Amino acid sequence: MEQPNQNELEVLRLLWNKAPQKPGEIQESFGWEIDNGTLRSVLVSMVERGMLTRQREGRAYLYAPKLKRETHLRQMVRRLAEVFTGGSTGQLLMELAEKERLNPEELKQLKKIARGEK
Repeated sequence: MEQPNQNELEVLRLLWNKAPQKPGEIQESFGWEIDNGTLRSVLVSMVERGMLTRQREGRAYLYAPKLKRETHLRQMVRRLAEVFTGGSTGQLLMELAEKERLNPEELKQLKKIARGEK
């Protein structure tokens, strides 16, 4: 599947948080200004590419994500690992942890994960 662009990722983020939604609801919550026609084109393209489902309700369409957030996250992390660390997800995570400023709670969570705790 083709990687989503910035507008598509924003649509997915909004729909993963609350679905289904009408285009107007999506546009209202969008992280930046997006023209109604542009948004509708993005939504139709995402349906055609299998990223969203669309169901008619009265005169409007309701959109929902087809992929689960976790599935898409895993695919994107694998892709990043391929590009930046030759496919090593562990190396990617170590580089991110090393270069990002994590707060004490985040560090505590990472240590728990490393120990195999939940």
